[in-house]
This record gives sequence, structure tokens and C-alpha cells, in this order.
Amino acid sequence: MIYLTRARLMDESERTVHERAARGEEIPRRVCAQLIADAPRYALWHARHEDSMTTVAAVKRRERQLVTLRSISVEQVHRTALIRYLRDYGVTGTARDETLRAFYAVVDARCAAVAEHRNFLMAASSQLCATDLLELAGDDKGVELVRKYETTYGHYFSMFCDRARATQRSATYLLSGLIPEVKGNAERLRQRILTGQLLRPPPVRRNTHKASAARR
Repeated sequence: MIYLTRARLMDESERTVHERAARGEEIPRRVCAQLIADAPRYALWHARHEDSMTTVAAVKRRERQLVTLRSISVEQVHRTALIRYLRDYGVTGTARDETLRAFYAVVDARCAAVAEHRNFLMAASSQLCATDLLELAGDDKGVELVRKYETTYGHYFSMFCDRARATQRSATYLLSGLIPEVKGNAERLRQRILTGQLLRPPPVRRNTHKASAARR
């Protein structure tokens, strides 16, 4: 595969969304099914995702396309972080409202939750597509690093949200001193993902046994 065309990228993405909506793991299935169930939302996702895939296709060099897909995956990690945090840590009630207030200021918490959920569905769907495209193109290392980044960034993001709620209550967050270190770990991993250096083939290893024999 030399490079991926826009048509191929979109065909594979649409296939991913519909296949994930029909079968597979529960959370991806629910995400894609909800995306498809709302026609206007699906149309908006399709337009935004196509813009991203057009950017990937315009590169026309396989290595750079993979780096661009990695970058898109990282963007979706950021865009899905808030809902993942609320869901994975079971943040509800007053704690949920305080968390949403940290990102949406004085907007009604219910409206903020609806808007964030819509954004989550579109971003999570695009992340699934980007991951499948990386696997299709053979960038298994990229997939591994993005998944590791999602965990690492999620750790930082949870601490950020916990501190934000504590600040609203004028309380002390005991882990504040660790946040710069955790954030730094995530940033260093993000840089590894986006450099593209791991896309290069490994150096050819010399057969040291034969080389030694030849010198004797």
C-alpha cells in the first residue's frame, strides 16, 4: 500500500462505524449505534471526519499519512477525555455538575452534558476509525502508543478534574504537586507518537557470527 486515497479512507471509516454498531465490544457498539441513530448528528460527523481524511489523503506519502492519522487519534483522545472521566470514575450528581462547570463556566449543567455527549460520540467514532486505519496500514506500534497515551492522558485528566472540583470548594487537593510530572509523562509520550520516527524500518542486523568467522 503506497498511500491511502480520500475515498478509501472514508469507505473504511464508514465501514468501521456500521460494523462496530452491529457487533463487537459494548462501549464502541453503543457509541457507533447512537451516532448512526441520529441522522443530523451522523451527517455532521461525516462532514467533519471527511475533512480530517482529506488532510490525510493530501499528504500522499505513506509515512506522513500514518503520522497524520496518529495525530488525529491523539486529538480524539483529548476530545473524549471528559466523558470518559465522568463514565469511568462514576462521577455523578454535584460532582458531575462541578466538573462540567470547570469547562463550561456558567452554562446549565444539563445543557453542557448534552453538548459534551454529542461531541464525545463524534470524537470517539473518529478515534475508532483512525485506529482501524492505522491497523489497516500496518502501524501496530502507532496503535499501541495511542492506546498507552489514552491511559496516560486519562490519568492526568482525572487529577486535573479532581483538583478543579477541590478549587471550587476552596479545598486542598493533596496530589497537586504530582500533576506536572504526570502531565509531563503524557506530553513526552505524545511527542513520541507524533515524531513518526518509529515508522522507519529497523536497521539491518549484521550476522556477527559469520563476520567473526570471516575475520579469522
